[in-house]
Amino acid sequence: MKMLTDDQIFDILDGIATEEVQQEHRQLLTHSLDYKRYFQEMETLHIDLATMAIEQPSLQFTENVLANIHFESQLVKKKSWSNQLTFISFGVMAVILLGVFIFAFIYLSSSKTVIDEPTSHWFETTNTFLTDTFVKIAVLANLIVLLVIFDRKVLKPYFNHRKMRLS
Repeated sequence: MKMLTDDQIFDILDGIATEEVQQEHRQLLTHSLDYKRYFQEMETLHIDLATMAIEQPSLQFTENVLANIHFESQLVKKKSWSNQLTFISFGVMAVILLGVFIFAFIYLSSSKTVIDEPTSHWFETTNTFLTDTFVKIAVLANLIVLLVIFDRKVLKPYFNHRKMRLS
């Protein structure tokens, strides 16, 4: 037969079980010796829990615990390259920008200043890429780099300081 769950048994012992659960309980008590033993164990546990005195924590519990915690001011040693991260990022951005200027200078100096309409579709695609898509990609890359720098130089120290203050 199917046994009742612990919650249902505790509901029976507390007197808040539904009629269906109580009827199933009576049927299990009469037909199952294993259930009867298990119910007696749960009943003993219920009585022990009901008669157990609840201990009250000391009013100065928090103060006592905090007094026993030793705060050590350990300085976190930064990696040697992390101090240079800002300069490295600006250097990478400067190299990319310089590369774009050099590429634009070479491209513009090699192009002819003929007013004729280009007959090649390749020229329109390249021109669109250089003026529109490449600029969007460069701006997005620079924005991501600036957000990373802002996160590491401003937000991380702020929240680390706040975490130390709260703990």
